[in-house]
Amino acid sequence: RKFPISHMEKAVKAVLVIAVFVFLGWFFSYRILNTPLGLTADEGAFAYNAVLLSQTGRDENNRLLPVFVLSLNGSDWRQPVTQYYMALFFKIFGPSVFNLRFTSVVITLVSAILLFILSRHLFGRNMAILATGIFLTTPLIMIQSHLGLDNIMPVPFTIIWLLGLYLFTQTRKNKFLYLAGVSLGIAFYSYKGMRATVPVWYLLTAFYLFTQETFPKFIRRLLAFSLGIGPFFLAIPWLESLYPGAVFDRHTFNWNSIYTFLYPYFSSFDISFLFIQGDATAWHSTGRHGMMLLATLPLFVFGLYQAFRKKGYWYFVVASFFTAPLLFGFVGSVHRASRLMSIIPSYALISVLGAVWLWSKKKIILVAIIFASIINYWDFVKFYWYQYPELTRIWFGDMVAYQDYQALGIQAKKLHRQPYISTQIVSGQGHSGRYFAAAYVGLAVKQLADSDPLPPNSLLMSQREEIPGLIPLPADTRLYHLFIAR
Repeated sequence: RKFPISHMEKAVKAVLVIAVFVFLGWFFSYRILNTPLGLTADEGAFAYNAVLLSQTGRDENNRLLPVFVLSLNGSDWRQPVTQYYMALFFKIFGPSVFNLRFTSVVITLVSAILLFILSRHLFGRNMAILATGIFLTTPLIMIQSHLGLDNIMPVPFTIIWLLGLYLFTQTRKNKFLYLAGVSLGIAFYSYKGMRATVPVWYLLTAFYLFTQETFPKFIRRLLAFSLGIGPFFLAIPWLESLYPGAVFDRHTFNWNSIYTFLYPYFSSFDISFLFIQGDATAWHSTGRHGMMLLATLPLFVFGLYQAFRKKGYWYFVVASFFTAPLLFGFVGSVHRASRLMSIIPSYALISVLGAVWLWSKKKIILVAIIFASIINYWDFVKFYWYQYPELTRIWFGDMVAYQDYQALGIQAKKLHRQPYISTQIVSGQGHSGRYFAAAYVGLAVKQLADSDPLPPNSLLMSQREEIPGLIPLPADTRLYHLFIAR
């Protein structure tokens, strides 16, 4: 006889779940301001515009709530899902540097919850925990959770798409196909790399539905899915007319030969790239740990074998993994793990399928693989936390500058003075400096050349240690100096 769960047991489970996520929040944000040491240009652009949008509703080009934000001196478009997610996060929690990068930690935790839900449907609770563990110990997940960028944004929407297709398979309810379509449509605008993946996955979904139903039912199923994703595709001509090149960058698509087209696809499954070398871009990889954990490779291989035996939905999961970079040949994306974040959920699911088989046949092998994975992951995080940061200094410097901006903001409020920043600092810091100024000093901050007179009742932050006619202001700064007029 089954007895109902008492309120005490429910409370204990709730406390345990909260404790786990508090720990994961701490774990993924540990040394988040030090690894990497500085901000990438893209982080600075996202953050600066997030501050502007959260406080004024306008971007750096003074556009009111634009779908796409043009940044980096007109060279790149910010993707709307990530840009407005950051703006909302800043609006609620404030625009600090920690919060910039913590936005990606939140996406990591949300993705873990979604993957656990899907995995529990597929395997039950215990193996769902393992699936979530494989996902969270994927090196690229840790790396991207420490960057305030959009690379990680497709992950939760990919999982919802997979979940929607699974729930449809089980229930035959069109509402789950609509959900999957909407989620895939959002993913299309979450990260530029998904422009090449979402159309392929749309066709993959259509083919999967075709194999599941008679032709009349297939048309109805496809219509339900298309109603979800359709508006995101139909909006493309209008968006391109308002934001030329924001959806499809016309200058990056190329076709030389079938060989150059297929090379980026096959390079995406290069074993040394996936499991050892990692992303060709240094700030997306340690250079000695792949995007996936090497010790989990046997689980993935066993999982592929089992997936082909089970067929059905598992064919779809495997196909989602191997078709994601099919069109990367158009943009020449070679060994760019950061553009392949969307395949990590499928990798975790297939690997757990292999773990389920091993548990039923050779438990000792599974235990050995898990033990090796723990050692492998510890080697990665130890290197990533403590040795990798110094390597990043040559690319980005460090972030001690934001503390000086913070000191300027504090002193300006304390002394009730108008804050100014030297134009030399602003030009040298780029979008990161604009972000630091907007976040810690305020949008009212102004620029001033060191040679220009400082207006009365003002406060200047400069690179110079001494400026004739100005009085140095004692403050806890690291790189710059504060001055007031005599």
